[in-house]
Amino acid sequence: MGVRYSNGTMSGCYIHFDGGTMEHRIEDFVSKNTVTGLALMIAKAQARGGIRSFHCPPHLSDGPGETEFLDHEEPYIINEDNWRDDHYGASYSYIVDYDTGKLKKWSKYG
Repeated sequence: MGVRYSNGTMSGCYIHFDGGTMEHRIEDFVSKNTVTGLALMIAKAQARGGIRSFHCPPHLSDGPGETEFLDHEEPYIINEDNWRDDHYGASYSYIVDYDTGKLKKWSKYG
């Protein structure tokens, strides 16, 4: 998941769980926290190796979405240079345009 800025740079992070089901959760997060809030969360996630689960309600609850970060000692940074690389076999990529808030989804399955 990442944010693309108007100057062509990107800031992204790896997400372990969630796969192809994140569109609604990303849109919900951005509507409540802005694209800047998403970019700040991505920066935090990069420092911790990524995200385990993004903006999910607590187990067996319909409460507000929560994000669980990984706890790796090494940062894992995705940017415009490595965006299309295979990041731990991730099947889907999501990018939010910083200026418009529009979300794009890619699948390696076509």
